Amino acid sequence: MKRLSILAIFTIVSLSLSAQAALYFDVGGGLGTATTKIDGEDISDSLDSDIEFAVDINAKVGVGPIANIPVYLVADLGVCRHNYYALIDYNLVSYLIGPGLVVYPFPALQISGSAGYSWTANETSATYLTMYDSESGYAYNVSAAFDFGKRNNGFLLGARYFYSNNTLETSKAEQETSMISIFAKYAYRHKK
Repeated sequence: MKRLSILAIFTIVSLSLSAQAALYFDVGGGLGTATTKIDGEDISDSLDSDIEFAVDINAKVGVGPIANIPVYLVADLGVCRHNYYALIDYNLVSYLIGPGLVVYPFPALQISGSAGYSWTANETSATYLTMYDSESGYAYNVSAAFDFGKRNNGFLLGARYFYSNNTLETSKAEQETSMISIFAKYAYRHKK
C-alpha cells in the first residue's frame, strides 16, 4: 500500500508539472470530534479527560480539470490529531498519504475522497509512559464543502470524515481512529 501511494503521488506531481495540465492545490484545517479504539475498546472510557477534541489538517496537490470536466486527480496528506487534556495529556495522531479525487458536481459544491497509507505518532505528557507508533496501516477520508471562491481561487467551508486503522509496533495492538470535523480551506483550481 505504501509503494502504491508513493507511485500515485509521483504520477500526480509529474502530471502537474507538464505543460498540458493545470495545477490544483488546497490547504486548510478544522476542528471536530473523534473516537480512538485500541483493540476495539474506546480509550475515552479509560482516560479521565477534562477536554477532548480533534484537529484536522489537510493538503492536496494535483491536476485538473480532466477533459474539461471539473474533476481533479490529487495527492492527499491528511492529519487527524485526537487530543485528551487532563492531569496527563494524550495526543493520538494519525496520518494519511495517498491518491484522491476532487469533483465539482456544481460550481459551488466540492466533493472529495482519498485513500492510502497511514501511520501514527502518538504522544503523552507522562514521561513514564511509552506510546507506540505504528508499523503499518491504511486510512481514507471523504469530504463535502461549499466553495465561496471566484475564478481560480476558492474558499471552502465543509465537513470531513476521516478513518485510519494501524497496527502498533511492539504491542501489535490495532489502533482505529475516526473523526468528523468542520473545516475551512483555501483552494487554487483551474476552472474552465
